[in-house]
Amino acid sequence: MSAMGIGVEMIVAIIAAVITLAIFSYLLSDNLLYRWALALLVGGGTGFAFGAAMHYLLTWLEEGWQQTSVVGQVVYGIPVLLGLLLLFKSVPRLSPLGNISMGFVLGAGAALALAGALLGTLLPQVLAMSLPPDPTTTALINAAIVIAGTLAALFVFSPMPAYDAVEERSRPLILWLRRLGRGFIAVALAVAFAGALTTALTLMVERLWSLAAFFSKLIPLLGG
Repeated sequence: MSAMGIGVEMIVAIIAAVITLAIFSYLLSDNLLYRWALALLVGGGTGFAFGAAMHYLLTWLEEGWQQTSVVGQVVYGIPVLLGLLLLFKSVPRLSPLGNISMGFVLGAGAALALAGALLGTLLPQVLAMSLPPDPTTTALINAAIVIAGTLAALFVFSPMPAYDAVEERSRPLILWLRRLGRGFIAVALAVAFAGALTTALTLMVERLWSLAAFFSKLIPLLGG
């Protein structure tokens, strides 16, 4: 590796180490270094997102301009028009013009979220409940837990009659079903939180390891 390559690599490593230490300084207190690193992160992310959006927009306009048919130009022009209408949301008097784009974005987002919930969560659970379990004891226990957890979780979010209209003998059963459903939901949220925490700890260990590797390379250079 050339001296230029080593110099650039060392500069990048120094910058990464300084920013990492600035982020870790938040463990001591909310200080200027942490705010500087946070502003750099937000600014860099915003600049990258803006640059990516402009590149995608220019590419889209170029491809639309190259369309020979009217239908193709209309297909490429509708997203651009919706984007321009969305910019009017920043102008109070012209803000209603952006409601068309906002309605399209919210409608498409809600449809995608609903489809993801149905195809990714609800439908697999229903199919798992409908499959015949294996004759082993462990499989039967797992199938019973899946069925009970799914039904109890759905029971929590299902519309129920008013508590006063429920018969006296049915009230304890409804309360226990709701408690069981909340318990399963709490376990699911805890598992998701544990996964996020594990990912964060993995990233922290990776950054600490990179700092250790950086200082292991820097100390011999300072000593020499």
